[in-house]
Amino acid sequence: MSETTGCSADWHLAHSAPTRFLRYLDPNRPFARQINMLSGRFRDVQALCNGGIHSPELTHLRNALAFHLVKMSRWWRFDFCPRGVVGTRNPLFLTYVKAHTERVAQDEALFDLFTLQRYMHAGDGGHILVLGRDTEAMAGISVLYGVDGQRNFRFATGSAGAEPLWNGEPHPDFTSAWLAAQAMQALIRDDNTDLHEYRTAQREHLWARGWHQQHFHRSGRLPLIRLYAQAHTQWQNCHSTFGKAEMKTIVERLAFELSRTAFERHMTVADLIEESDMLAINLRSANMIKQRARAYVATCMDPIARPEMDTLLDRVVSYIPRRCP
Repeated sequence: MSETTGCSADWHLAHSAPTRFLRYLDPNRPFARQINMLSGRFRDVQALCNGGIHSPELTHLRNALAFHLVKMSRWWRFDFCPRGVVGTRNPLFLTYVKAHTERVAQDEALFDLFTLQRYMHAGDGGHILVLGRDTEAMAGISVLYGVDGQRNFRFATGSAGAEPLWNGEPHPDFTSAWLAAQAMQALIRDDNTDLHEYRTAQREHLWARGWHQQHFHRSGRLPLIRLYAQAHTQWQNCHSTFGKAEMKTIVERLAFELSRTAFERHMTVADLIEESDMLAINLRSANMIKQRARAYVATCMDPIARPEMDTLLDRVVSYIPRRCP
């Protein structure tokens, strides 16, 4: 399967600006969909630039996509290596990021916060760079989000027109801060149902956060089928709407990785299950794995990459009945 989609430079200039598909302040938009599109678009645009298309507009787009890969890695707290993820040497990738931040002051301030901290009180948890405002906050309440000098995400609440009060609890990723802010709003309006929902979602996001961190890891200490089984168990144990949706996407991603591995090894999904000696997973569940892989392609893959991924899944035989001799 190819590494790029073959779209033209003009198409990318019209459709691949990060602001068209990234929604930083809305964690309900699946993490996987955003990062898959971002990394895929960068690879495409980088290939066009390497192929001899050097228009300033395309170069600026490549640099912006590079910056947002770094920003997303901090926002969702996942491991990011430019060489491993997008095939670009780390020093060269960093020149793209710096070229972008030299042109966009707001992005330069955020990049500096996560690196040198020339503009911050370095290491000061009370010095906070404001990232944005929650436009969906309850009437009469103002909610702000920011990152402090210790590189933790924070939120602030306050009455409309009053100085917001920053909550003292630091959060390692934006989603954790967002869920805490939703719980605080539920507490303010004395909504016990929503308060329980968001506090449950906070606990369940801890499970998902570990999976997000390893999103680009193709191998680990455990066989892929065991990772799938582990994630599936966590999904079944989720009770909040947010937690269920977040873990469901992770299960579907692992189902896709299983199907892709079967394709690359010229095996059936059932054979992969049998090879791993996962007796707790019935061989016929291979059909469900393939269905979940298709759901992942449909909801979390870049639309321009879906036809190729659907073709891959079409070529994977999920289950072949064993005949008695």
